Amino acid sequence: MKTTCCKIIKLMFFSVLVFAVIIGSSQSATAKVNRVAIVPFQINAEKDLSFLRDGIVDMLTSRLYLEDKVAVLSREETAKVLETVSPPINESKARKIGSRLGVDYVLFGSLTVFGNSVSIDAKMVDVSGSSPTLTFFNTSQGMDQVIPNINLFATQVNAKVFGRAMPVQKVPVTSQTPQTQTLQAQTPQDQISYRANPEKLFAGGFSENDNQDLQKSAPGLAFLASQEAGKSAQFWSSRSIKHRINGIAIGDIDKDGKQETVIITEHSVEAYRFEKNRFFKVKILAGRHLDNFIGVDVADINANGYPEIFVTSLNPLRNMVNSFVLEFDGKTYTEIVTGSHWYFRVVDHPLRGQILLGQRHKGSTPFSGQIHEMVWENSGYEPTNKIGHGRHTNVMGLVLGDVMNDDTEMAVAYNNQDYLRIFNPAGKEKWKDGERSGGRMEDFFITQSTTEFAEKAYYPMRIVIMDINGDGKNEVITVKNHKLSELVSYRQFTHGNIEIRSWNGVGLAVLWRTRKLKGYFSDFTMGDFDNDGNEELVAPLVIKTGLMVGTKPKSRVIAYELQ
Repeated sequence: MKTTCCKIIKLMFFSVLVFAVIIGSSQSATAKVNRVAIVPFQINAEKDLSFLRDGIVDMLTSRLYLEDKVAVLSREETAKVLETVSPPINESKARKIGSRLGVDYVLFGSLTVFGNSVSIDAKMVDVSGSSPTLTFFNTSQGMDQVIPNINLFATQVNAKVFGRAMPVQKVPVTSQTPQTQTLQAQTPQDQISYRANPEKLFAGGFSENDNQDLQKSAPGLAFLASQEAGKSAQFWSSRSIKHRINGIAIGDIDKDGKQETVIITEHSVEAYRFEKNRFFKVKILAGRHLDNFIGVDVADINANGYPEIFVTSLNPLRNMVNSFVLEFDGKTYTEIVTGSHWYFRVVDHPLRGQILLGQRHKGSTPFSGQIHEMVWENSGYEPTNKIGHGRHTNVMGLVLGDVMNDDTEMAVAYNNQDYLRIFNPAGKEKWKDGERSGGRMEDFFITQSTTEFAEKAYYPMRIVIMDINGDGKNEVITVKNHKLSELVSYRQFTHGNIEIRSWNGVGLAVLWRTRKLKGYFSDFTMGDFDNDGNEELVAPLVIKTGLMVGTKPKSRVIAYELQ
């Protein structure tokens, strides 16, 4: 009897287990992925604001996409069907578009600018017609409200259509900016005053809270995470560049009166320009498929009227410096120095303008050798004055200036472990940071092996000293890339941000910093990036390195103005 009862209990338990597995498998198999097609917004404006179309699509894509739940068609897929539909798009046409594309929802809308008045009219259409169309209408004063309100619309779509609660993107509202919107949301005044003018710089940022693929653009105003009230910034993000950008510099390299942005990838030197709301490649200046480019600077050191382009480079084995210098001769860019064993770095001196610093490669590590000021002599760059610095210093992570605001020139530098330090002119250390910052991917092979875990030394990040806010006191601009691993021979970054520091009598305290962006900053520079007469802080953000098998590199150029 006891044996029979046990058998019955086991049979019942097995039946329940099988039933649960069947139900679970059935639910898993029937889990639906909602497919969405986004139609580029119709832009109605006196000025050419067509560049906003792709930005709005990218922004909505990044906000709606959710792995295994919401898929958004690419612009290319949607464009094929749109070619057969005459504008303007209405709900009836949207359903036809959706049926042809095989999607569940179609999102479309318009942006209208009349004077200072900006209106957004958007709809999310259920292709099957089983649920009502979600509509959004908003009017505001000024272009700086466009991006927050697109964010708000995406938040409402996620909540009302997909049942996904998202943090509401705050929309700055002032008493002078009346707003009317059909979808209600609480938008208290943000503590940071954001100023972004899409007619000049289309806002760009990569939120650490976004669930989208790292390559997807997520424009938004929440770029700064300020520790000092009243700071604001205008900022911009380029489209993806299919390279890992290792360095950046700005200068009028061909003396045509317009500033170019010079970037280096691993094996090429390229000139870009921002003009008429476009950031485009002007020319490939040099290319070497075997050498590895790790640093670039622009300055007219030989005083002949044409700025030189200093490219710090490593040989194919990455264990020897093999730098060169380019210069425009009126027709083309030629190498005026080649095969140099010097590391180069240009710094802005408050009294003498741009000066060239150099460090000759010596020994088995890049953190050795005396650093000198360099001058043009005998058809080359020769070392002159020695620069005071401590041990374990590389010139690529060193700058000179009145960092303590006491009329004393000091050297600020990273050591080989990414600790920031200050040295007096005699080379005596006056201060050392207690936390690591900086952080680059460019490395030097100390051993002859080129395996993934060979002994390496990583180069330091650039540092800039300047009076940002015009108060007569210098600030220090640094980068902090956040590591996934602390292994000496392996390095990967998850996020990066730029920090503004100031000497407070004890150390270089962080005044404010940008919000963390996915990827890492490989370099940064100051210059008139967009030829508007004002300097911007410009930095390449590497989103994917392309070092893993089956992946391709992707970077963006981030630029913003400090007010």
